[in-house]
Amino acid sequence: MKNLYRKFKNLKYRYKLTLLILAAGLIPVVIIVIYMQSGMVSILRENEVDNMENTLEQSVEAIENQEMIYENLVDYLSYSQDLRSILTTEPESDYEAYLEYVNVADPLLQMPQIYHKEIKEITLYSESIQVAHGDTLLPLTEAEEQPWYADMDDSTLLQWSVRRGSRQEITACRKFYDDDVTAVLVMTLDYQAVLEPFSSQLRDNTGGVIFDAGGNVVYSSYSMDDKYTPAQPESVDYIMENYTYSVQSMEGTGWTFYIYRPTEVITESVWLLIARNIPIVVICIILLVLVGYVFSRRMVSCLERLTENMNQIHLGFRKVTVTSNSNDEVGVLIRSFRRMMDQINHLISEVYEGKIKLQNSEMKALQAQINPHFLYNSLSIINWKALEAGEDEISKVTLALSTYYRTSLNRGETMTTVENEISNIRAYLKIQLVMHDDSFAVKEEIDPEISGYEIPKLILQPLVENAIDHGLDMSESEEKCLYVGATQDGDFLVFTVRDNGIGMEQQKSDEILTYQSSGYGVRNVCERIQVLYGEAGSMKVASGPGKGTEVKIKIPKKAGKKA
Repeated sequence: MKNLYRKFKNLKYRYKLTLLILAAGLIPVVIIVIYMQSGMVSILRENEVDNMENTLEQSVEAIENQEMIYENLVDYLSYSQDLRSILTTEPESDYEAYLEYVNVADPLLQMPQIYHKEIKEITLYSESIQVAHGDTLLPLTEAEEQPWYADMDDSTLLQWSVRRGSRQEITACRKFYDDDVTAVLVMTLDYQAVLEPFSSQLRDNTGGVIFDAGGNVVYSSYSMDDKYTPAQPESVDYIMENYTYSVQSMEGTGWTFYIYRPTEVITESVWLLIARNIPIVVICIILLVLVGYVFSRRMVSCLERLTENMNQIHLGFRKVTVTSNSNDEVGVLIRSFRRMMDQINHLISEVYEGKIKLQNSEMKALQAQINPHFLYNSLSIINWKALEAGEDEISKVTLALSTYYRTSLNRGETMTTVENEISNIRAYLKIQLVMHDDSFAVKEEIDPEISGYEIPKLILQPLVENAIDHGLDMSESEEKCLYVGATQDGDFLVFTVRDNGIGMEQQKSDEILTYQSSGYGVRNVCERIQVLYGEAGSMKVASGPGKGTEVKIKIPKKAGKKA
């Protein structure tokens, strides 16, 4: 044992991992195989019972369908006025009675045998018949001599009787009474033909038995190898104790059907399955060896690539090329090394990028102080000149332009209030209405309670501009309308821009927010919302050809209120 441990200890790391993986894989495989084989017997038994139930159900259903045909035929003949007339009417002569028998009774009682080969004969026994007419019309006294007559009661319902032995037959009898005349209509059926749907299923080590309502055996047969032959094939207790069986009853006749198979036949198939599973187990073992070897080789290769990457960094190449998604020591080492290098690169980048950002911020602050001051003074002069000249329209546009730039620049701030954003859009729309000769209407729905909340500036102007240029301007409708909404939904602010322009396919509208779109303004708004709010913020576009386009922005209120 110590020698084996010493040999295992001296093996290469790659081979150790291979053996461990093989052992870890084989143990579950063995457990699964044992568990599957132990449960296979019960599963196959259930499947066998289901198959027997389905087979028995189909057989009984076929016989039951035939039984209904026979019952309807007996009912038809029993209520036939022509037959009842023969029984109740006194003929004027024997010749007249003979004609009625030949022309009326014989066709009615013999015609069903042509269409139903399993019907041997149909006989009517009656007190009013004194002389037998073939096998169709017989005196009632002859019926009393038949074996089935003793089993009949006074009921007018269809009654079934079975004779086994050398002369096998099934009889369906029915008594009826008419003007104090008692008659019995008897249909004699072919024993084998009627039970053929059931008997044909008794093959391949299968047996079956049928009992009537009184517990008498109607039919019993089996087709089995000698070692499975039942000692008591007509005993229900014996069959239930020694075989796998299924049972079903038939309402019309009151018969009970049993079908059974030896349990040993089912278990034999389990051993065949075990033999078939052996190659699969062997294949699994081979696959485990291959997977273990490949995996261990991959583990060693990760260490080699990590060492090589460290040497490259030592030479000045500050990029980590080795990766691992495993949770073992090697994976932890690689990820720790990556985090360390990311922190080093981040610190280096902060030094250089921080200086560049500082310079850009100082430049933007300077522009925010100089450019707006000059622009507002220029627009103010234009406004006064327009008023002196009586050009109210020019003054209106100039004031709107001044408001638009004041709210857009926002003293260099990236955030603004809802109130300022709405003022920006109103000023922008005033200019657009002048440019478009008031060719479209503007509808607003602004919740005054949200006016103080902070939002990113210029998130509505690109949407409004896009709605005018690509929606309303392209539409030939005479009633163009642009809707701008700013409402609240719980802890969220909802901004809506909707037009009734030409619209577009939904697939194309989905691409507006992606890099597949050639436009930049709308996509820029979406990117800013994602950067500022992450998954809490959203922007959706809904459109359809001829239905216009709707853009909705939903951002959280947690941005706070501006004092």
